[in-house]
Amino acid sequence: MKKITLIFLLFSSFRAFTQIETDRPDFTESPNTVPKGALQVETGVIIENDKIDNLGGSIEYLNFTLNTTLIRYGLLENLELRFNWSNNRNEETQNRLIQGGIDSNFSSVNSGFETSFVGFKTNLFKTDKISIGFLGHLYIPDLSSGDFKADNQKVASELLFPISCQITERFGMAAQYGINWDGFSPNPTTSYTLSFGYAITDQLNCYLEPYGFLSNNGEELHFVNGGFTYLVNDNFQLDLTGGFGLNEEAPDNFISCGASFLLFNK
Repeated sequence: MKKITLIFLLFSSFRAFTQIETDRPDFTESPNTVPKGALQVETGVIIENDKIDNLGGSIEYLNFTLNTTLIRYGLLENLELRFNWSNNRNEETQNRLIQGGIDSNFSSVNSGFETSFVGFKTNLFKTDKISIGFLGHLYIPDLSSGDFKADNQKVASELLFPISCQITERFGMAAQYGINWDGFSPNPTTSYTLSFGYAITDQLNCYLEPYGFLSNNGEELHFVNGGFTYLVNDNFQLDLTGGFGLNEEAPDNFISCGASFLLFNK
């Protein structure tokens, strides 16, 4: 029987060399790099909603990522270069309660390119069952635009340590620890992920992933998300995912869809 391997990151360590492996749609990065000389594009859209009760009314947020794109290039065996950008539109509406209904008394819209990052990924260790990677990103404020450009923001950095493990032919799991600086405060934020994946068919896969962010000032954001990936062919993958916040500070819910393409420069 042909060994079935999952399409998303959990099982990227165990796929055929020429089959696409992606860092989307979940938040756990793949511990593996794209092949040497390969160019891979991963893109999608995200809609996020949040509502906060405030002074007898509420504040509603709608964050629409029009396009988030990650470009990955295989520079060497087990070493890739990475570039990411996001074009966002954020809407904020403040509602107040009045007799007989709700009166919307304030709204604002922010749009532009959020701070983009450049970086690298390398694979540190890999066997038939386990793969460990390391990623480093630099967020460049000068690459942001519109309402997301901040004069006092410095270059921010991020370090990620993903690991994946294949349990059976159809089931696997992955985890990731991260630490990042936002360019404003010297205090870092740490992150965690734990992802479980299952191969429904050779092309269709599903996953479930709790994850979160912990800051030094005590703020915590905890989420859970899940979704599907569909392998159209060895070089083209589609994905659909959604999730929600687990605590009051986290956004209420989000949904995302995207596509990934593997190109070879040979």
